[in-house]
Amino acid sequence: MKLKSITAATLLFLAGAWLASEANADTLFESGAKWSYYKGNDHPSGGDLEWAEPDFDDSDWPSGASPIRYGDGNGGTVIGDMRNTYSTMFFRRTFTVANPAQISALDLLVDYDDGFVVWINGEQVLNVGGSADFSHDSFAGISHESGNVETFALANPGQYLVDGKNLIAIMGFNINLTSSDFMMDAELRSYRPDKSPPKVVSLNPPPGNVSLLREITVRFDEQVTGVDADDLWLNGDPAVQLRGGNKSWTFTFAPGDFGEATLSWKPNHGIADTARPPNPMAAATHHYRIVDDMPPSLATILPPPGSTVRGLSRVRLFFSEPVRGFDVSDLRVNGQAPTSLAGVASGPWQIEFEPAESGIVTIAWMANHGITDLAAEPNRLAAEGWHYKVDADHDFGQVV
Repeated sequence: MKLKSITAATLLFLAGAWLASEANADTLFESGAKWSYYKGNDHPSGGDLEWAEPDFDDSDWPSGASPIRYGDGNGGTVIGDMRNTYSTMFFRRTFTVANPAQISALDLLVDYDDGFVVWINGEQVLNVGGSADFSHDSFAGISHESGNVETFALANPGQYLVDGKNLIAIMGFNINLTSSDFMMDAELRSYRPDKSPPKVVSLNPPPGNVSLLREITVRFDEQVTGVDADDLWLNGDPAVQLRGGNKSWTFTFAPGDFGEATLSWKPNHGIADTARPPNPMAAATHHYRIVDDMPPSLATILPPPGSTVRGLSRVRLFFSEPVRGFDVSDLRVNGQAPTSLAGVASGPWQIEFEPAESGIVTIAWMANHGITDLAAEPNRLAAEGWHYKVDADHDFGQVV
């Protein structure tokens, strides 16, 4: 009897984000498989663990399809005499492994009530609620209801799997003699190595010149886990928000300045694929240049363009952002330059001109105006002219 692992093996319940690719998985035996079993009225090997060894003779044991059970579940083999009689059962079956060196991970999927201990080729690999001793009249250490298949990672499969026929032995425990139910059904899956790390296949927006860089969507070539907002940095500052999943993740950054921007990954990020064992993402650096290429525009004009007014001698302008280079020569009112111009930044800018008492007043920009924003590479104002109708007798007009 091997004693390398006499306590509980490393146990890991695998949530959805940790599921390995089925492309690299093999089922060594399925749930519902046939097992040889022994009822715990006494011990099958006199109290020692010889019964869990591959060369133990179980030819006189009965066999049946799993789940082996009473009280709960459906199908399988019903053990009608267990309640009030015995608290343990012993199970054995063989399975075949073609190349154990190519198995990187091993999962046991179990639907059980109440506890169990697992040996493979005589080596204990898992104890879930089983007794500390393995006497035939011992009990489970915890109560556990069946009905949900749970997945347990069996550590270091290369240390106990052999090429060809292998033996798995399970001892099942009930919580007490009067328990109303018992269940054991198991499936064993192996995983071949996947040594390809996840790769970033696209960034949106792609590296290069951008006018805004608040969000970056990263798409990987396969499902990844362990992604956190602070894994991605922009000019050394981590993202402040993260959404997404599977292959696509969107990082949100705080507002930044225009100019060069370096996108990099945190050196000790935890991003990896779902291989068994997982492959970490190889980090890379990308470069952006955040440029202000949005031209200023008119945000508000008073009085509003197209208005009918009783008289007109000035207008007020508000721009979408601070501007410079604005002077009286940039504008024409019915073909004439304004008499005065005053304002700052995005406004208000007040333009005064000779009063108009009637008719249509057209305001137009000069083609060669010099109005720009304050960008490092200034963007020229993009605006069109407008007009008013002046009617001294208009009932609802307003003189500004």
